[in-house]
Amino acid sequence: MQTSPHTEARAIATVNLSPFVDNPGRMLPDLNQLQACRALVEALHELGFVQLTGLGISQKEIDEILAWNKALFDLPYADKMKAPHPLGPIPHRGYSGIGKEKVYSQADVKAHGDESDVGQSLRKISDFKESYEIGSELDPVQQNIWLPDDVLPTFRSYMTTLYEKLCKVSEIILDAIGIGLGLKDSAYKSLMDLMSDRHCQLRLLHYPAISKAKLQNELLARLPAHQDWGTFTILFQDRQGGLELKDPVTQTFIRAEPKDGACILNIGDMLQRFSNDYFISAVHTVSVPDPDAVSPIGLPPRYSVPFFICPDSSHTVSTLPQFVTETSPAKYTPVRFDQYGSMISQYQYQEA
Repeated sequence: MQTSPHTEARAIATVNLSPFVDNPGRMLPDLNQLQACRALVEALHELGFVQLTGLGISQKEIDEILAWNKALFDLPYADKMKAPHPLGPIPHRGYSGIGKEKVYSQADVKAHGDESDVGQSLRKISDFKESYEIGSELDPVQQNIWLPDDVLPTFRSYMTTLYEKLCKVSEIILDAIGIGLGLKDSAYKSLMDLMSDRHCQLRLLHYPAISKAKLQNELLARLPAHQDWGTFTILFQDRQGGLELKDPVTQTFIRAEPKDGACILNIGDMLQRFSNDYFISAVHTVSVPDPDAVSPIGLPPRYSVPFFICPDSSHTVSTLPQFVTETSPAKYTPVRFDQYGSMISQYQYQEA
């Protein structure tokens, strides 16, 4: 039996993309940009995730984003429910209370495939988190569900501006991936079509504190291991950290430690399919530790803000021909993004 050459946990690479942010509008990449692009592609090829700096978002801005996140979830439940998430998975907008949404992997679905109600079986362990979903104000498919302005003044305008800024940042990242791969003309356009600024998603997440007694007496999850079904995701997290990503080679989870001015990028299913597994959709989780290993005061709260990069809902994602070779035959058939998402998310929310 062949053993993996990676016997120890590998570190998450950090790539600085400031050459792109500091020099916008270039016609051809300079040496610094090329080096950053190639480092980004190499890191994503190796692990499926990377830590990014130099995106033009300071730690002060990240702290402000997280402060708005906390202000939202500090509201009374009755106020948060003035922007309720609908019963089903679409539209994926507005506020979801603790335990309403269930995150799972396709392996989890297969494990419960013989049971009469897969959705209920997946919910035997609830996700102890609450969330708020925001999209583009121009999204023709999923309209935003906003809190009344008097509940949290300027929240809507702040989040709308943040959404637009993260779209611009994500375009820079996707551009860097294309340059790092050496894509040109129609191949480059096909890559850039994996993002639509009308169909991305900004998510605010709060994992409440959990007492040691609750951990000892109840079956709880925070965010079970899963993959994102979009193109890629960028994530900002507080000082508590907690995100863990799975090394595709060693199959061990690596803790993504918070770093000033940085975000985590993880590959999603669409970029995996597009690249024929050159990039692997990253398995990630926010785990609940063994209760015996938790301090007497329990687990502290955690706040994070992921931004999901997605193509147009009607866009069909196909594998780029250059990734198909005799030694790496095509693994995926073309798929329409909204149909794929509906299949993946069918148990995410219960209709009743």
